[in-house]
Order: sequence, then structure tokens, then C-alpha cells
Amino acid sequence: MNLPLPVVLAHARLAMDIVTVSDVEVPNSASLAYDAQEQLIGLVDSALVGWKVGATSSASQELLGVKTPICGPVFERTLVESGTEIAASNFHHRPGFESEFAFTLGMTIRPGGAVMNGNAAREVVSTVHPAIELVCSRFDSNFNVDPALLVADGALHAALVVGPGTDADEVENLRAHQLRTLVDNEEIANGTGNEVLGDPFESLAWLCNHLNRRGLTLHEGSVVTTGAATGLHLTEADQLLTTDGGNLGSVSLNLMG
Repeated sequence: MNLPLPVVLAHARLAMDIVTVSDVEVPNSASLAYDAQEQLIGLVDSALVGWKVGATSSASQELLGVKTPICGPVFERTLVESGTEIAASNFHHRPGFESEFAFTLGMTIRPGGAVMNGNAAREVVSTVHPAIELVCSRFDSNFNVDPALLVADGALHAALVVGPGTDADEVENLRAHQLRTLVDNEEIANGTGNEVLGDPFESLAWLCNHLNRRGLTLHEGSVVTTGAATGLHLTEADQLLTTDGGNLGSVSLNLMG
């Protein structure tokens, strides 16, 4: 008898196993995919410390085969300090590197509230950070998987590196704020917050509304990373990965072979 999908995915993380797509049942709706994701959260032996939002640009939605953003959990053990060395063998595939804007929440958002927009979301943010998200799936075909499986698997989240925090009141316009993506100190891409649903605060609002519909609480102190501002870039071993946020500071990670 086949094990439930959340059990298979939790075991894959623990044992660093690759899941064969043909061996699992694909959830037949977005709601069931998020049900599986929430069961996965309960099975992973690490505290939930935040959320990632993905597919926040038309290019990323086309790549993943979705028409809306998706989200997934950030666990304590996937939150990495800037400057850390991390082995490529910690990931099921060669991870993708995304430069993002991340937020630390200054208040708790409980279900049952009003629908939130970007302006309202800004009011719940304590600090703004440049961030690196590393992304891959636990499936044998990595990104080329039914979107429902990607959602169940945590929306491709593999690691999050959060840079220094700037008080949200000091950040004027994230829509126009530029992030630069560097590999071994050479710029390979740049982009602005406009690439993230038009404004990273709109990405946070989308997450708050999603969690509200799911009856989930977003706790004070949670970290939320809002989606790629400069695209997705596949990595190699022995690279220094950097996101430069200008006056927001920078964040880096050494990906070791």
C-alpha cells in the first residue's frame, strides 16, 4: 500500500531520498495540495518560522505551470545565517538561487480579519531584508512536476538566508528598489520589487489572505520572503552567492561542493 503523500515527502527530507513522481498520487485540487502541505508541516521535525511566496511574476508562473502565486513553509532548520558555508549535498538537486525581499512581521495576523492589500500589509511589517532563497523539489524531475505536487512539497523551498533588517518606516518604495544577484562577486542579474506582484508588500498581502482563507495564523516574528526579483538561476558547487540590496544591505552564502 502506498504511503500518504505528506509522509513520503517528510521522509524524503529526513533521509535525503528522491521521490519518484510515478510512485505518488497527485492531489486533484489546489485545496487538497495545501491540505497535504499542512500535514507535511506537522510531520517535519523543525519549528515553522515563516513562509515563502513563489510564482510572483509571469515568468515564474509560466515556468511552474500556475496562474497564481504559491506559498510554502520556512522551517527553523532551513533558515541559514548570512555568510554560512552550506554543502550542495544538503539539497536534493542543484538548487536555484533567487534574490528576494523578505519581511519580519511585527504583529500576529489571525484568521477572520478583513481582506488585506499591500498598504495594509506594510503596516504589519517590522523590518525589511534582502534575502537569498534556494529552491528545489524533492521529486526526481525537480521543477518539472505537476504544480499540485510542488505545493504539497512546500512550494520548492529549500533554504532561506536573510540579510540585515531595516525598519519598515525607513523604506520608501520597494517597487522601485533594486536587488542585484551576484555569483563569485560578478553581477549576473538585477531587478526591482516591481517584479514581485508589482510590489513585495502585495506578495505579503496575498500570503495573509491565503492563510486567512485556510484558517491559519501568521505569528509575530515570522519571516516572509516574497518571491524572486531577479529571476531563477541554477547554481554550481563552490560558488559564493550574493544578493545586494543597496542601502538595505547584502546577504551571502557559500555553496560548497
